[in-house]
Amino acid sequence: MKSKTKKKTKLKNQVIVVPTTQTQPTKPAKTLSKPRSVRSKSNTLAYYNCLIDQIANPSNAKAKITSLAHHCKCNKGKVAQAQQAHKQQLVQQLAKNYKAFGESLGHYLHADIVGCVKELKK
Repeated sequence: MKSKTKKKTKLKNQVIVVPTTQTQPTKPAKTLSKPRSVRSKSNTLAYYNCLIDQIANPSNAKAKITSLAHHCKCNKGKVAQAQQAHKQQLVQQLAKNYKAFGESLGHYLHADIVGCVKELKK
């Protein structure tokens, strides 16, 4: 007698996807109420330099960062002009010192050359 053999099939845990009729409502994108002005980005370097100077100042050790940021935001134009004037003054001083160094080096070399010529004439 032949025995009927049944093949055993293993059922895997299959995920059944059921389409839903409800969709998640998407949030509308926020728009700025006021457009950002062009001037707001004009002196960002001056703003960050002002913050660096304010934080490096030991008298501002106990000051809040928000007050320092507000000060720099409001006065970044003035701070940038002051830093530019200070930089210009340093450049002028460097040029003056460089010129004085060149003149003293020229006198030294001239004296050395004149000394060598006198020595050769002897």
